[in-house]
Amino acid sequence: MEASPATTESFSHSDVFADRNSPFQSECLPTALELLDVLRNEAEILSRFAGAELLRLVPKKEYLVSELEWKLQSAKEEGEGSLPASDSFKALLGEISKLNTSNGVFIEKSLSYWQDFLSIFSPPSYGPAGKKAGPQARPPKGLTFAREI
Repeated sequence: MEASPATTESFSHSDVFADRNSPFQSECLPTALELLDVLRNEAEILSRFAGAELLRLVPKKEYLVSELEWKLQSAKEEGEGSLPASDSFKALLGEISKLNTSNGVFIEKSLSYWQDFLSIFSPPSYGPAGKKAGPQARPPKGLTFAREI
């Protein structure tokens, strides 16, 4: 499963302009655009399965998400509950959400695949809720494993 180019390239920075009259947009726009870039970079890293690069990117992503959340909340309180955001800014936030969800699904499916693959080599010794599982599978006939000490 790979992040589609249509998802990662469907939103252009030039589609949104900061509205100086709106504290919501003027404060949040730079952070939102930077987060979008980080999410696009994350999608590209995920498609290459570059774990070390992904680990270096995660703290920046976490920081930007927290900062954007704080700025959105501050702007909402400053605007007394109303959110005077343009449609293009709302589309930017929607694109961020969609790309983050897509990256999350990619990670989840990849982990599930490897978990299933590794479970073949290590059958469970206990069933649900700590109860003893049924009898372990017998090795196939004609094949044996020898261990030398």
